[in-house]
Amino acid sequence: MALDQGPATPPPPDLGARLLRLREVSGPWHRIGQARFSPLYYSQDPGWRFSSASQPGVLYLGDTPETCFWEVFWDDLVSRPPAERRFDAAKVNARRLWALNLPGALRVVDTTAAATLHALGAHGGTFLGPYANCQAWAAALRIHPTAPDGLLFASARHTDRVCLALFAERTAHLGWAAPTSGQELRAIPGIAPVLSTHGLGLLT
Repeated sequence: MALDQGPATPPPPDLGARLLRLREVSGPWHRIGQARFSPLYYSQDPGWRFSSASQPGVLYLGDTPETCFWEVFWDDLVSRPPAERRFDAAKVNARRLWALNLPGALRVVDTTAAATLHALGAHGGTFLGPYANCQAWAAALRIHPTAPDGLLFASARHTDRVCLALFAERTAHLGWAAPTSGQELRAIPGIAPVLSTHGLGLLT
């Protein structure tokens, strides 16, 4: 019986020589971020999963507004007992939701697909594991001969949903039709009840 529970693995030395089939993604995606930043904000913050100060930025998107919401806010609640979970009003009020249509079909590494993980030599937990390892994988895949536009990965905080991490050098120059202003989070039907349940405004 295999005892391996699928720990995160580093990129193999021969990654560039491995055959890698990319998946095309298109259509609307979403982003929640600080209102002071552009809707197309490519982060180099190493506190984010695939970003690094030594690499061009990464644009993070989610498949639904709720996916984006939990990616941003779940870490603020997870360590608290359910009865004590409260949102920081300032953090909520400083953020907006944008709906973004991808500028055509983009080609990404689908880390949710078993065939892709097999080709990469990666376990299922690799792209949900320690950020330093995720960043090493992103750096290695950015220079893969297939030239992916980014990564499709499972949301770590909203089960069964997916997120996109798009590479600046591949996508920032494309013809995005991005909205200039976003929605306040308390105005979004799928998010407002969650904010209310967890006492928006009780923590400042």
